[in-house]
Amino acid sequence: MMVPSMAKDLPRRSPPGSRRAAHLPSGSPSRRLADVHSLQLEVAARRRELAILADIAARLHGQEDVQSILDHTLDSLIDGLGLRTAWIFLGDRKDGPLRLAAHRGVAPAYLDAVEARGLGECLCTQVFSSGQGVVAGNTTDCPRMPTIGKGLEQPVAHACIPLVFDGPSEGVLNVAALPGEVFSDEELRFLQTVGRQVCLAVEGARHLNAQRLRNQEARALAALNKGIGESLDPEAVLAAVGRTALDVLHVDRVHILLGSDPRSLTVAHVAGLPHPELKEGQTLDLTALGGSLHRRALEEQRHFAVEDWAQDDRVNKDLARRWAGASGVILPLVARRTSLGLLVLTSASPSRWTDDQVELAEALASQASVTLENARLYDNARRAYRELNEAQARIIQNEKMAVVGTFASGLAHEVRNPLNSIALQLSILKRRVAPLPEELAGEIKELASVIREEVARLDNLVGDFLQFSRSNRVQYRPTSLAALLDEVMRLLRPEATAAGVRLRREHVGEKVPDLRVDPEKIKQVVINLVQNAIEALAGGGEVVVESGLVDGRALIAVRDNGPGLPEGLDVFQLFVTTKAHGTGLGLSIAQQIVLEHGGEIAAVNGPGEGTAITVSLPVERPDPQAAGEES
Repeated sequence: MMVPSMAKDLPRRSPPGSRRAAHLPSGSPSRRLADVHSLQLEVAARRRELAILADIAARLHGQEDVQSILDHTLDSLIDGLGLRTAWIFLGDRKDGPLRLAAHRGVAPAYLDAVEARGLGECLCTQVFSSGQGVVAGNTTDCPRMPTIGKGLEQPVAHACIPLVFDGPSEGVLNVAALPGEVFSDEELRFLQTVGRQVCLAVEGARHLNAQRLRNQEARALAALNKGIGESLDPEAVLAAVGRTALDVLHVDRVHILLGSDPRSLTVAHVAGLPHPELKEGQTLDLTALGGSLHRRALEEQRHFAVEDWAQDDRVNKDLARRWAGASGVILPLVARRTSLGLLVLTSASPSRWTDDQVELAEALASQASVTLENARLYDNARRAYRELNEAQARIIQNEKMAVVGTFASGLAHEVRNPLNSIALQLSILKRRVAPLPEELAGEIKELASVIREEVARLDNLVGDFLQFSRSNRVQYRPTSLAALLDEVMRLLRPEATAAGVRLRREHVGEKVPDLRVDPEKIKQVVINLVQNAIEALAGGGEVVVESGLVDGRALIAVRDNGPGLPEGLDVFQLFVTTKAHGTGLGLSIAQQIVLEHGGEIAAVNGPGEGTAITVSLPVERPDPQAAGEES
């Protein structure tokens, strides 16, 4: 939440058109024009912010260097907003104060002061600790403000934004306004979005760098342990451990069991002489087998060395005989105090295990544990990085949706009213030209017809925009997907026939049970997809509508044999269209509806091979009874 302080008396950075409109008489043409102009300025401001977010996202994509992330962000903000001064502090709640990490337009004297004496107690430390953004208005709120900006002769307001997403703050983003101005609420929300975006990128870079460091350490340990292996592939690691144990420790057999439950361990690797009973992929129950020593090694997380299993009272003699092991070492695989499994080294004849051999076996087990854990962490890191990118994309998409929704309702009143007036005047014009000579009347009617078509096109555009300003409440109720699609086919078959397009219905997979969906919204999605396919077949063709239960999810597919989509075109982005007079909103609306239902939508095509739009919906949804059948 933004907390404006003594800056509240300074002018906001609002569009000049909005201030002019406030002094015009209500309802006058000048006032309406001014309102439209003000709205255009606000839309331009939001588009500028979206462009800045897109520029930041493009610059930060794939960046693994934190400094580059911060520098790119400040460059985009300064250039995009037309400002002069911005700076970023980074910190760690556990150790150390905030440090100046990146800056633009900051006075050298301030840089020297921060380097010499540190930041100390100030607004930035409060924002970093609380995670709440503040607008500093003047020297009362930020005593150092006159000295921060290069060339400043008077205090200026600046926004102090925490770099926080989901957890503690990573730092603080400061952006100075121009002299005599403060940031508007919309700009502060935009800067908060930038702060979250930077936080995501910094966390991702740190995560990747930390993971890379762990991988480097794993490779160094592997080299010290005579080529245990540098791969993060668990199978390759286990194979390397097995080969090293056979070559260096001169054992006859190596088998590696993975798992933490002694009643359910997986035989992950077997090396050396063929084992009498164990096969890779097999599941073992040590309790049922009577492997007490194995179970103790797993549960107590300590190794056991046996010189002769036949003479050792701790050993199950029957199991030792069946597994053809006279001596051996059982070592736990442990990482972060968690049991991962067992490394079992055995010889067919009794032998004494030296301290060096046991230490080497422990090193192998430790290396296998660390590498297996690193492999798991690496997979988690890649998954987390992908999720961060997806979250970033969702943030940008939500910002776009918010911009459209904000001005959609105003657009309806400001645009549709004059459109209705134009349509009415055209009707009056049509009646008044009737007495005129036929040639002149025909020419005027033709011009009026062109105007009416353009009015209808603008009215449709406004209608598409209004889809984003309506409530997102979804009315769930049991719905037959097959019946819904059949109804859409009946509705659109005359339109397809008129366009020379054949509509065909097909079923794939199993029968889909009734779904808990909003039938009107899903029908809207399918109608949009089928109409798009019909319009893509200008010279005639075929559109196939498929449905069925595939991989446990309800599938809807609309396929055509038209020219296909241009390569690399994301048709689900706002304002992206292949139609000469399209708005680029239809598929964005469809995507929004599908996502609200917990589903997925995708376009698959090849130029000249047609297009297939697929929708995948979950079959089972949580019972929304407690929520009044609404979401």
